[in-house]
Amino acid sequence: MINMLAKRKKPSPHYRRWSTERCVIRRADRFKCGQLSFADFSRFFVVNKNTRPGRNMRKVVGSTMTSVVHDGQPPLTGWGLMGLIMCITSLCVIGLFWGTVRSMTDVWSSSRTFAHGFLVLPAAGYLIWSYRHMWMQLEPAPSVWGVAALILPGSGWFVGHVTDVMWLQQAAVVAMLPGLIWAILGKEIVKTLAWPLGFLVFMLPVGTSIEPWLQDFTAWFIQVGLQLTNIPYHYEDYRIVLTTGTWEVAPDCGGLRYLLPGLALGYAFATLIYRQPARRLVFLALCAVVLMVANGIMAYGVIVGDHFGIADGTDHRVFSYTIYGLTMPVLLWFGLRWQEHMTVTSFQHRTLDVRRGLDTRKTIFMAFAALAVLAVAPLSVWLWLDRL
Repeated sequence: MINMLAKRKKPSPHYRRWSTERCVIRRADRFKCGQLSFADFSRFFVVNKNTRPGRNMRKVVGSTMTSVVHDGQPPLTGWGLMGLIMCITSLCVIGLFWGTVRSMTDVWSSSRTFAHGFLVLPAAGYLIWSYRHMWMQLEPAPSVWGVAALILPGSGWFVGHVTDVMWLQQAAVVAMLPGLIWAILGKEIVKTLAWPLGFLVFMLPVGTSIEPWLQDFTAWFIQVGLQLTNIPYHYEDYRIVLTTGTWEVAPDCGGLRYLLPGLALGYAFATLIYRQPARRLVFLALCAVVLMVANGIMAYGVIVGDHFGIADGTDHRVFSYTIYGLTMPVLLWFGLRWQEHMTVTSFQHRTLDVRRGLDTRKTIFMAFAALAVLAVAPLSVWLWLDRL
């Protein structure tokens, strides 16, 4: 009998887990019947059904309830209200300046050069979300100076409307979003989000003024290539005459439709990978130079390929997309090799209490004040200019 008791095995882990769950169920039944208070039940055992203890979790005892919190998943308490206020305010601004916003979308849909504009706003939202480990540790502080700063883009839009300068109106509308963040969330948060918010510049359908310069560079690059390969040619007024045909370096051959999307992609990459502004600026300059050279290689390759009968002129677009598709991965690969070695800091789980850390009334008041300041410009146009 003694030997049998000595050889008795310990209860298996599955049995212990089943016993614990059975005890919890019994206490839950007692809680439903009123025999156990909610405080006693919560002190005993509270586990989220989607969590597994022991894997990237820690216990937090902040009150009478013991809960399990995932590491790396910051709480969103309070920020949901701030996001709602920002979304409503932004939609109101879009409604006030809908004519200008529609002019940008019309250009995006009608021009392949600026078709990337449809992706800029979602990409900017992703960049802002990727910085959440920085701005979620800050406390929103609605600022009067942010409301005052909105006078500048409002005035710029008014001047652009009076002088019929569309790009000035569009730039003013894009600049209103950082001003709204400054007014509603405060200076520290808008400083933290400076680079992600700078990505909004690529929404503007501008840059056609540098097309002649890009055209000159492409023509010069083609001539240098022809000289290096000893191919006889005659150049006059952007026309290159070969023995097999005549080519014209059109303004579209300058490569602006490849330069702008490439710079946008490079900007987003630098914002995510680098932290030093110097590295970001150097990488953007490198992207601009490499994209211009790649466009010159593309134009030279089309001419030489047609000259030797390798490719016809109909392969122009295919060759362009191939060169661009190879250039950007090489640039990103090089950028990753130049990546900074950043120290990883643990995220502090700070819960933003709406009732304590955030003055909701002040935030809503600043949002209305910002809308009032911005509404002065279209209201002035409606009252004064349209009645002349």
